[in-house]
Amino acid sequence: MLELREISGIYSGLAVQEGGGGSARFVRLSDLSDLKSGRAPKLTNGEPSAVARALPIEEGDLIVGARGAATDVCLATEALFGAFISLDLYLVRPDSSKVDPGYLAAFLDLPATQATFSGSRQGSGLARLPKDALDKLAIPLPPMPTQRLIAKLARSFREEAELLQRLAALNSILGREALAQAIRAAVTSSNS
Repeated sequence: MLELREISGIYSGLAVQEGGGGSARFVRLSDLSDLKSGRAPKLTNGEPSAVARALPIEEGDLIVGARGAATDVCLATEALFGAFISLDLYLVRPDSSKVDPGYLAAFLDLPATQATFSGSRQGSGLARLPKDALDKLAIPLPPMPTQRLIAKLARSFREEAELLQRLAALNSILGREALAQAIRAAVTSSNS
């Protein structure tokens, strides 16, 4: 096992200066729920930051929520490439020679890992996961082929969950339309 900081760069987010015609895009904590449900978030535009830790999101990066009841973890999608993360997020950039990003995302999302994060939170109200808790998190590293298989398995479960959500939404629309047609038919027949 290695600590997360030994296999990844871990970066804190940036303060977002919204508006003003800024050209930089920012991912906020609220965008993670859209990402986790397979929807494309509407990123905030703002002024680009000049601080050294202002790294644009790249392929293979993970976005980790720093606040909230659960620690949301998302593997960056193409729609996020080039955007920056806000203060309530961490950017985890795995060393792909040591860890598969999909495997790492799956590990960080496990209930046992989430419980570890919950025990590390600080503050009241919207408690914050300190960066040190991420840095020191022990990560089991099976051989790379095994990591890739686990990453593919995790991706298949995510894709299935997204399909089921879309199916449920379509089923809801179909049900409401069927009820509307039944009501229209009942009203039409009673008026005849």
